[in-house]
Amino acid sequence: RQGSGASQDLSHQHSPSVLSRRGNTTEWLFRNPQPATKNIRRSAFALPAASLTFRDVGFSLPARRDGKGTVVLEPCSGHFNAGQLVAIMGPSGCGKTTLLDILAMKKTSKHEGEVFVNGQQRGVLFPRIAAYVSQEDFMPAYWTVEEAIRFNAVLKRQPQRKHQAVDGWVDLLLSAFSLGDLADSRIGGMETRGISGGQRRRVTLARGVAAHASLLFCDEPTSGLSATDAELCVKALRTVSKRLGVLCFVVIHQPRHEVAQLFDDLVLLTTNPGRMAFCGPMGSAEGYFAEHDCPVPANVNPTDHYMDLLTPGTRLDKANDLVAAFARSQKQGIDMQVSEALDSPGQTVEEMLQAEGERVGRRPYAVGFCKQLATILRRKVRLLLRNQMALVLPLVVPMVQGCITGFMFAGIGERGLLRQVMFAFCLLTMLCLAGTMSLITIVTDRILMKHEAEERLYCEGVSALASFLVDAPLALIGALLNVLIMVRIAGLDPEVFLTVLKWALLLFVVYDSLFAFVGAV
Repeated sequence: RQGSGASQDLSHQHSPSVLSRRGNTTEWLFRNPQPATKNIRRSAFALPAASLTFRDVGFSLPARRDGKGTVVLEPCSGHFNAGQLVAIMGPSGCGKTTLLDILAMKKTSKHEGEVFVNGQQRGVLFPRIAAYVSQEDFMPAYWTVEEAIRFNAVLKRQPQRKHQAVDGWVDLLLSAFSLGDLADSRIGGMETRGISGGQRRRVTLARGVAAHASLLFCDEPTSGLSATDAELCVKALRTVSKRLGVLCFVVIHQPRHEVAQLFDDLVLLTTNPGRMAFCGPMGSAEGYFAEHDCPVPANVNPTDHYMDLLTPGTRLDKANDLVAAFARSQKQGIDMQVSEALDSPGQTVEEMLQAEGERVGRRPYAVGFCKQLATILRRKVRLLLRNQMALVLPLVVPMVQGCITGFMFAGIGERGLLRQVMFAFCLLTMLCLAGTMSLITIVTDRILMKHEAEERLYCEGVSALASFLVDAPLALIGALLNVLIMVRIAGLDPEVFLTVLKWALLLFVVYDSLFAFVGAV
């Protein structure tokens, strides 16, 4: 680790005059989160500006046998400029995550509407400027906190930003999300003890921010966190948004008042089906609801009051009235904003990347194939060495099996052909079933690979190749030891031994590949 010298501001090497004024550096702001009343000046090295516009975005589940589909989210529109921190709130089932997934280009099912970046179509390069923080925490148990954040920082690295070392950026995020003391702690899981669930959630959020993307989408990043930790994380997101010019969308459940005030804009949805009930500045929400006969009572958290009003079936339910009020008072203005944004398009995603001096190409990955492979191989070998069971299963277990079975057939080479056939049958059967030991690991790695590949950290082929380069030799060595021990103890003739060895290893490769295919599917 580089220590404090590595954790430098984005502009440290290029703008000493900025650093001379305390409180204006990105590093200082991360280490000293600011309240909502404090304005944060954008850095001279902010990321390329990216506004997001969506028009008539909606989603419905396919029709059932009765011919009726289920509307999850009715068509809605909106426009948000770069550097805004946007909260998306609403009761369960209102389509918050659905809307976020559509905006983040994560929704693979067919949906309605269009989404634009700077008034331009998103295109295949969109993942290069976007990052997504999901509800689940997908990380290997034997990873350390620092390694998890560094992994995203390296694979989403913007190569032209050489003034900001990866070490410094990682140290900054560890400090911003209060993870500095846990940098060398393991993530933990079923196999080994590690950090708490709330700390794991903060690591996941830090990994999303580490991508250094112009657009950041966070799906319930504060779930499972205490009120204090949730406020700390949202303050860090606000610093990222304001200082680096990142447009950040956050799905969040009823934050306390101090947290809600950190957001610039608020999108409120109601359910049955999902409909937009408010879309505007967070600061004007209370006045808006008061104008429509829904004032916030004294000593009541405004966001709690909004949820009571927008949850159908509750005592204060006014969901339909507020949707109608939105259609009358806000929808027309939002449609005008959308039209203006589309009539005055800015840079395409490709032009944004070119302006930053990147080699664009036509692939959605920030780094090349070799860098991806080296990074994943390094992680896989490191995790393998830390996990004793990952070494015991493919190496020690075959050796023990070989010893036991070998002694069962000790001296078989000097007996009749029928006894030798039984020995060969047992040997080949054991090798056929040896591949089942790797099924759990394959399934676990597949889930992790799917999540990380969706984030365009690397391509699926790289993950498959890395697994082959590590797992296949390990399994083959285990099978070879198994055969050598069994044949040696059994005392087979050397000529017969070579024939048995060739067929045994061939059969092992075939069945190991078959079980790997089953696990991958």
